[in-house]
Amino acid sequence: MNSTKKTDAVDKIKRFQEEILAKKPTFGDMVHDVRMMNFKIRPVSGNIAELDYGNNDFIDALWSLGKLDEFFRSEFETIDTEEQDAFFRMINNLRVNFQNKLKQANIQADDFEDASMMQLFEIEIIKDNNLRIN
Repeated sequence: MNSTKKTDAVDKIKRFQEEILAKKPTFGDMVHDVRMMNFKIRPVSGNIAELDYGNNDFIDALWSLGKLDEFFRSEFETIDTEEQDAFFRMINNLRVNFQNKLKQANIQADDFEDASMMQLFEIEIIKDNNLRIN
């Protein structure tokens, strides 16, 4: 019986990957979803005014992270206590993969004439989970 409980968390992760991640919406719909996810982007260092936040890889990684967060918040309480640690580790592995995709996204503006003019920057991305009811 314990092995069937173990597959429950694995099955949920697999279903998330098949039903959400494998069937991504159009780019425009992903941009809309990302806006609705309440991400806040703030500069840590460097000038971020000229960055291309509409970059496909950037939006895709941010959308995937947002969907993973939604999935985790909706499913974590339904996972048996014995499985929660394994579920958390699987979610964390996916999160790390998406964060790596986010780091690799080239959001520098393409209008640099000389690559030496490109500047280093660091941004912080926060997801605001405070639900406000008006």
